[in-house]
Amino acid sequence: METFGQRIRRLRKERRITQLELAERIGVDFTYVSKIENGRTARPPAESTIRKIAAVLSTDAEELILLAKKVPQNLQETIVQDPLAVDFLRVVPKFNAEQRREVKRIIDIAEGAQ
Repeated sequence: METFGQRIRRLRKERRITQLELAERIGVDFTYVSKIENGRTARPPAESTIRKIAAVLSTDAEELILLAKKVPQNLQETIVQDPLAVDFLRVVPKFNAEQRREVKRIIDIAEGAQ
């Protein structure tokens, strides 16, 4: 599985953007982009920076945020406000493969209804 930094590097190269160009477009020093890509930062970038990176690289911001092992702000708010979300997160690690497929099916239906 790709790390956060590896994904950034791959997407950047696929789009033929240099580290310097990415850095300029997101408002950071290019050495910081290098550190991100090589996993040499003390912690992942702020969510706002990750969202800027995602916009420049035309990719899903929430996917990058999760890959950086962060919880997107909107999901944090849901967890805090919805007791059902907390209950679900407590039990989902115990689901077997069939239960996971069923949950995925329900999610797909719910997303289609929106």
